[in-house]
Amino acid sequence: MPRDTEETTHGVVKAVLVAGAVLVAGCSGGAGDGRDRSDAPRGWKVCEEFFGADGIDAVQEELGEGTLTVLNAPVAVEEVLEDRAGVAKAWEPGSGVHYSNRSRPCELGVEGTGKRLSSSVGWSVDTEKDIRDGDAGEGWESLGDGIHVKREDGGLRLTAVIPCAVQGAHAGQEAGLPLEVETEVRGVPDFDVRVLSEMGARLARKTVDGLPCVNRPEMPRGL
Repeated sequence: MPRDTEETTHGVVKAVLVAGAVLVAGCSGGAGDGRDRSDAPRGWKVCEEFFGADGIDAVQEELGEGTLTVLNAPVAVEEVLEDRAGVAKAWEPGSGVHYSNRSRPCELGVEGTGKRLSSSVGWSVDTEKDIRDGDAGEGWESLGDGIHVKREDGGLRLTAVIPCAVQGAHAGQEAGLPLEVETEVRGVPDFDVRVLSEMGARLARKTVDGLPCVNRPEMPRGL
């Protein structure tokens, strides 16, 4: 084979290999971008359904260097919502069995650093009246439509209590057993609380829509 033909062929092969490597990197989340969304595909699916892929990217940026991973055992979104609805339907006034019964949809973190974002969904121990009357402690802020939010630990722990009527539940369930959604960041004292606020709102909105809450509380963009 003439030398100029051989060099041309070599160049074409090299270009194809480079292009292929770039394509593979792009499909796997990007080389060196700090994400590994192949380690727990089901877990990533759950987290992305609750927070959105762009939301998880924002969390990654706030957590800093390291590979972001799913730290909890994943449970399908449908199962999380069915469990919450089942607890509401079994509730009766005066019953306290629901207090410790919570779902933890998504916990993200950078292993070995203590940096993490955790979330939980359950039914509040406090009624809407408890919060309004001050019997649920101080620090609650009203966002309207019966929604109340408490910010703790410098805004890095966000708890939202939302009136949510589940079809088939006791008539007093909406007011007596409101939905409680919590998001919390640990190990990152300078985490942008605006990002956490939006993640809390996304989690709440997905839960409210998915249960569904038949009273349809109007969820704000951020909490």
